[in-house]
Amino acid sequence: MIVIPAIDLIDGKCVRLTQGDYNQVQLFNSDPIEQAKLFKKSGAKYIHVVDLDGAKVGRPVNFEVIRNIKRATCLTVECGGGIRDKATVELYLSSGIDYIILGSVIFKNPDFVNEVMKVFGKEKFIASLDFKDGFVKLSGWQETTKISIEEGIIKIKDLGFERLIYTDITTDGMLKGHNFEAAKHIRKLFDGFLTASGGISSKEDIIRLKSIGVDAAIVGKALYTGQLKLEEIINIL
Repeated sequence: MIVIPAIDLIDGKCVRLTQGDYNQVQLFNSDPIEQAKLFKKSGAKYIHVVDLDGAKVGRPVNFEVIRNIKRATCLTVECGGGIRDKATVELYLSSGIDYIILGSVIFKNPDFVNEVMKVFGKEKFIASLDFKDGFVKLSGWQETTKISIEEGIIKIKDLGFERLIYTDITTDGMLKGHNFEAAKHIRKLFDGFLTASGGISSKEDIIRLKSIGVDAAIVGKALYTGQLKLEEIINIL
């Protein structure tokens, strides 16, 4: 089980949202590079970075910050948010970013997904499936669709993704535990590398995800509030 700390960026600062609501923003560190260094000091090998501004407007906004996080820490970085054209993919990969997370474009522009996976290699890409009440949400969780979780995973598999991050938006930032029924369901549907996100707020949550067969867990607000300490959960084997 890999525990991956999260850094979400708005205006170049490290923030957390509650249930993806841009009107419920909490600032936790005005220096995300320093925050990434703190995660590394606590034992992190991976880091999950999302350009929330980019996700909202459909283009990279916090690229310089993300590039500097990679340069300053040399951690394995997976990043997403507003990556919707080939030039942006190339920009991130040429800057040393290890994995590109694609979400909305999977459903809005699958031809683009096919193209970049062919050009850069499918091993460089992670699918993101964000849902609420059983249906996929797009564009930084601002757009509701009628695409079910099951239909979304079929699309992701058809495109050839070997890695998937899923988030139940209703649990995200709530510090009340993960949706384990969704975890079990998605694990049965997707046989690649699976990462859980949303509401993970205790060591027991991570152990339970491991027992389900989930490969990695993204932890956000629980680390920033001190409810979880990274050094105590980083080596759950």
